[in-house]
Amino acid sequence: MERQLILPMEEKYREYLIDESKFSGEADSISFPATQDEVIIIVNEMRKKQSRITIQSGKTGIAGGAVPKGGHIMNLSELKGYIDSGIFDDGTAFITVEAGMNLMELNREISRRFKRHQYFWPPQPTEVSAAVGGILASGAKGINSSYYGDSRQYVQRLRMVTADGGVLELERGADHEELDMILGGEGLTGVITAATLKLVPKPECVWGISFFFENRTDAGLFAERLKECSRTAGAHIEAAEYLDRTAIDLIEQRKETMTKIKELPDVPAGINGMVYLEIAGEEAAVEEMAGALMEEADECGSDSDQAWAVLGDTEIEKMQAFRHAAAETANLLIEEVRRADGRIRKLGTDMALVGRSFGETLKIYRDDIEKAGLKASIFGHIMNNHLHVNILPEDYQQYIRGCNLIDRWTQEYAFGDNCLAVEHGIGKLKNHLVDLILTKDQQDRIRRMKERYDPQGMWNQGNIFKEGR
Repeated sequence: MERQLILPMEEKYREYLIDESKFSGEADSISFPATQDEVIIIVNEMRKKQSRITIQSGKTGIAGGAVPKGGHIMNLSELKGYIDSGIFDDGTAFITVEAGMNLMELNREISRRFKRHQYFWPPQPTEVSAAVGGILASGAKGINSSYYGDSRQYVQRLRMVTADGGVLELERGADHEELDMILGGEGLTGVITAATLKLVPKPECVWGISFFFENRTDAGLFAERLKECSRTAGAHIEAAEYLDRTAIDLIEQRKETMTKIKELPDVPAGINGMVYLEIAGEEAAVEEMAGALMEEADECGSDSDQAWAVLGDTEIEKMQAFRHAAAETANLLIEEVRRADGRIRKLGTDMALVGRSFGETLKIYRDDIEKAGLKASIFGHIMNNHLHVNILPEDYQQYIRGCNLIDRWTQEYAFGDNCLAVEHGIGKLKNHLVDLILTKDQQDRIRRMKERYDPQGMWNQGNIFKEGR
């Protein structure tokens, strides 16, 4: 019996109307294609009905990109097969997988296919349930992007089903400009069904170290010094992350329910800033660098005897899970507030204030938050001053003040030496800021791509651009 591909929207599918941002939408129907051929069948049927399609898979996004605004939901969580793999002459490798495979599954597949070698895919968001297709569509990077660079360079080939039911295949080199426009394009041009990912050798050794500071100013000073000593002979800082006390408290309150981190010790009372580092390279060089950084942290007011130092994939994963919990617990708190008032949505920044020191960046945010009478959780990437400030309103009045504050920050810091990083995409929650996030030339190029591949406006209505723009 041929299985039904297009299903009517029923109560049991309600979870697919929302993503991690806690923004919700509506839809008429939903599908779960398990092959590219099924994707094509569904696209052709929706085109006949003149129905819009919202593409989603893991629904881990925090910009509302996977939330439908009517029409059909195409969920790719069943499209997660392995296709091919191999090793290049330069020592790097590749793996080709379908778009619905999540990071946890991808990492297992890499280990299975390269038993004699240790490889990994550098774009590693801390949300391991994020799907490859969603990562590529949203431009997500992960905590080690300051070292490994633009995540686009780790995509060699892409396969995409377009609005006419055709299949487009792009390859880095001949099609690099077009490929890079689609990557991070939030699904405006079609359904990414498969990708060939460039893998690099794993470092010989990786240490994870968490340093704790009673004074935020001291934490900011240490963070700034890290930029001056991020690389030595044989070792480098691969990730440098900051969490403030509010972020730590939110994690501690829910830690018992989080399997990977519940056995970690509590962060000592009186700590107001945490800096988490991953140091990678040759074993002896990593150990030497770790010792030097512990001395540096002590000079900046930390106590290296209190630091958490871990070694090995399992322990590193626990620390990455702790860092990811900063975002997750902020989202959970917003969800609780939203139950009382459905007008409240996630409020977070995605800006890199590269023209200032890390300490100055922290002070700007903290002072403005206190003046506005608001509470916020602050965490993010140290090396490029890319902090995520999550406003935590208790009611709608505070939510409006938070909206005004973020709009003001965006207006003040979107130009000059600073930038809006859109690490997690523009989606639907930030499309009102598109003129500040993207230049006119960038917007025009996206519109030309949209017109070329989707002239009828089938895909992901409301992402990046508001309707009618």
